[in-house]
Amino acid sequence: MPGVAFERGERVALYTVERDDATVFQRGRNHPDLRGPLGLADPTNAAQVVDTVEDWVERDDSANLLVCLPPDESNPEAATAMGAGGGPTPVGAVNAWDLDRPHGQLSYWLFPAYQGEGYATEATTLFLDYLFDAREIRGVEARVFSHNDASAALLDRLGFTREGRLRERNFVDGAYRDELVFGLLREEWVGNE
Repeated sequence: MPGVAFERGERVALYTVERDDATVFQRGRNHPDLRGPLGLADPTNAAQVVDTVEDWVERDDSANLLVCLPPDESNPEAATAMGAGGGPTPVGAVNAWDLDRPHGQLSYWLFPAYQGEGYATEATTLFLDYLFDAREIRGVEARVFSHNDASAALLDRLGFTREGRLRERNFVDGAYRDELVFGLLREEWVGNE
């Protein structure tokens, strides 16, 4: 179950990642529709994901939050999804690492059932607000595979600049795929608020 609400938006909230949230990440890393966009070819078992989550939780140069739908009267599915006691419904994650360097790295994902609803835009906006407010980073970089049009469109909407293309970077979904590199500088984000 997610930890505490760290940031709240209009429709989503970002919750701290706890060790027992590994099942959420295992579902995401192994989901047939997410493996390719995440660049993950091999199956990931529970022990591997627990190790990964523990590494994230214990690192000082990263920030990792679950994207959740908070339970409320207008979202009865979320209120019952976590059991009789209710609670937030994890729908994805936002992550950043290398935050001890001038340019951190950004990633995000949502379960397919929650894509196309604006949740990723809201969650990533909340996360970028936090990163530029709390961390002394000069900018952030995000990479997406060239066939992931939805993710590239999200970065475009948020004001990222396409900075480069790494050709045939990874074997994904049956073919070598280019990776697009996007960047966002602090003044481009903070100056647009």
